[in-house]
Amino acid sequence: MRSPGLALLCTASLAWSTAASREARAEDVSSLLEILEENVVSGASRAAERASDAPAMSSVITGQQLKLFGIQRLADALNFLGSGFFAHYHMSAPEVGARGVALTRDANSHVLLVLDGMVVNEQGGGTVFLHDIPVDAIDHIEVILGPGSVLYGAQAMLGVINVVTKKAADHQGLHASLTLGASPPLDESGNIKAPAVESPGGENTVALSLGRSFTLLGQPAGVVAAADMHTFKGPHFAFPKQPIPVGPDGAPSLDLGSHAEPGTWGGQVKEQWFRRKAGAYLRVDVGDLSAVAQVTRSVWAAPQMDLYENRVGAYDDAHNSNTQSLSLASVRYRARLSERLEGVARAYFGYSRLLRSRYVVGHDALVPNVPLSVSDPEQCPRGPSGPCRKEALFLSRWVGLELQAVVDWAGDGAFSTLAGVDGRLRTSAYEIVAFDELTGKSYGSDPALTRWHGGGHRLEDEAALGAYVQQTLRPFRPIALNAGIRVDLDSRIPLEHLPAAISPRAALIAEPDDRVSLKLIYSSAFRAPSFVELYMVSGRLLPDPDGLKPEKVSSVEAVSSFRTGAYAITAGGFASTWRDVIELQIVKAKAPSVSSFKNVPGIRNYGANLGFEASFLDRRLRVGANSTFAVTRRRMSAKQIEDNAPFGVGDEVPLTVAPSVYGNAHVSYEIGAGAVSLAAAYMGRRIADQAYYGGNPSNIAPRPEVSPQLELRAALTGALPWVKGAGYTLGGQYAFSAYEPYVVGPNQGQPRYLVERGPSADFALTNRLTVFAGIELHLGGDDAAAGPPAAAGPSSRATASRAPLGALP
Repeated sequence: MRSPGLALLCTASLAWSTAASREARAEDVSSLLEILEENVVSGASRAAERASDAPAMSSVITGQQLKLFGIQRLADALNFLGSGFFAHYHMSAPEVGARGVALTRDANSHVLLVLDGMVVNEQGGGTVFLHDIPVDAIDHIEVILGPGSVLYGAQAMLGVINVVTKKAADHQGLHASLTLGASPPLDESGNIKAPAVESPGGENTVALSLGRSFTLLGQPAGVVAAADMHTFKGPHFAFPKQPIPVGPDGAPSLDLGSHAEPGTWGGQVKEQWFRRKAGAYLRVDVGDLSAVAQVTRSVWAAPQMDLYENRVGAYDDAHNSNTQSLSLASVRYRARLSERLEGVARAYFGYSRLLRSRYVVGHDALVPNVPLSVSDPEQCPRGPSGPCRKEALFLSRWVGLELQAVVDWAGDGAFSTLAGVDGRLRTSAYEIVAFDELTGKSYGSDPALTRWHGGGHRLEDEAALGAYVQQTLRPFRPIALNAGIRVDLDSRIPLEHLPAAISPRAALIAEPDDRVSLKLIYSSAFRAPSFVELYMVSGRLLPDPDGLKPEKVSSVEAVSSFRTGAYAITAGGFASTWRDVIELQIVKAKAPSVSSFKNVPGIRNYGANLGFEASFLDRRLRVGANSTFAVTRRRMSAKQIEDNAPFGVGDEVPLTVAPSVYGNAHVSYEIGAGAVSLAAAYMGRRIADQAYYGGNPSNIAPRPEVSPQLELRAALTGALPWVKGAGYTLGGQYAFSAYEPYVVGPNQGQPRYLVERGPSADFALTNRLTVFAGIELHLGGDDAAAGPPAAAGPSSRATASRAPLGALP
């Protein structure tokens, strides 16, 4: 490296050795870091710092990269550009895992998603459905691996995904875009068929955003507003037909409606595979005051039948849908109390409403000994005039206040303390109801009431309080220490389990020279039992009479990085232990469908992450690659070991759904005013979800698993000639494997120790091919004629100005 580069790097390192106490320092250093293409993240320590100084392994996906590869959804960004995380769609809302761990059907409640300081996870179950915001508004996405509860509290067990939007100064003018996509139909084996007039699927996005800088009350101010609509309609396809189990009278136990052949499940799917989302986002900055709000409404339907989706719903009926409305708002004020002391106050509010609806054609006898006041979601009582609608409503709302202080004791960033307290009030509720589709009357309710209150229901007012402290220390140039601890009090956690909600972290960071960084990190995180896990009751789900403990994960990892000139290499090894994982378990051996949530022994997980980035030809050619290798085993309870001893299972079994080997690679090349890009995402062999039934080997034979998956994504971007400020994107995405690791249909199997012989498995399908074309228009602003985005820095060129100090969750 030339001496000017060394001088710049030394200057940046000294200035950013720990969390800066003033945002002005971030602005001053940003240009130096941008020259050096040094990653700057704010999600690990909640203050802007170089990635090499952060107490975690991280990668950054820039907004420029999202445009360059034509990516519209966060799940695709993680698969094609991120490090350590992966996402499955399973024909429904995407779910993520990290470092070889995925908790099936957890609705992402083990990862924390943060948007401009706001936690997006709803507070009833801690779930998040990866509601994407308009790509135009995203500055960068920080992907932070490993437990992160030390500063964030519950949920951050797999890691933290921190989405940072653009400031008004970086998004001047009016931006509009339209992207259209099409997918050909599939046959029963997932092979692509020639499309007919009505059979192709489609995926379309329209987005509009505005950025403006101005002065208000003598303070610099700016506003960014964005709105988008995204629709996906799956291509026509067919599931292999499976026989429906018969009842005592020899007749099929389910009536799946007019789209299914009597006595079977499967066949053509035309109506019940879709996703629709509409959202709006607003960010206002006035001096030291910042306000952010997001509103999203999503509707999606999954065509499969399994233990979770559409167990009794009519086949290929669009009534079997899920709807979520989410509203978030946050107001933050930063006060510079002195040259060495800074305070931050943030108030926030959230509301989530999730409705799961199932359309039931057949009528059943009442479940013995189950009163209508505790409605069984599997039953549609005899006697109504029309089909039944089964609906489950989940509500949560929360309000909170967080106070934080940062003290720079020596005034030079070498010794600083961050301390904070976060108090939150929340209300959570659920209700399950069966009602007549024609009359709207619910069963078991007072007719004077609405259709609700006819099934099981519960409402709880809850509270949570967290206090944390983080100390950073650089006693001399090559060595830095980062240590912190957080304690959480939660009404869902009994006091005897409070130690599980204590989250420490310690990191030793060494930089022998300006090119090398070595880290040794210990961290832990927890997840409190969700409202649903603690309180939900139905004819097939009972609460655990012994109560539930918080989940806990502890991790040790070592990370090394080397950066010189246009090259950067990162390697890390990790080992983590999960304890008291909450899982749905069988209550009675003679009735395996009656279950409750219980704590199970946990998970043992270790492996390595590798990353490489480089640029050539004056940064016009950029390449990058990320890979993860993991060994993950689920520990079995003493009873499970005893029950499965005849089959030689042992005391551990593999974890389902998560691949042991996965990663991505990408390359882009600027050509004049445009660019061409290619990305590949790989997932190794994955064991299907129902290979193990609550940890017990199932009787599905052979053990269900899907072959490795390789997906390719290519895009071409450029400026439209003779149209100032207009650009285009052309591209496509292709999946080589047809299957997702989820068993579908009525043949789900049972624990092998109960019924040794069982069915074979059919799997959920993936959308094999999508081709897309988009056009964007930029009016106003200094860069209106800029055309397509420049090829972004290798996977992570966010600068301090784009990762502002105090990006609170």
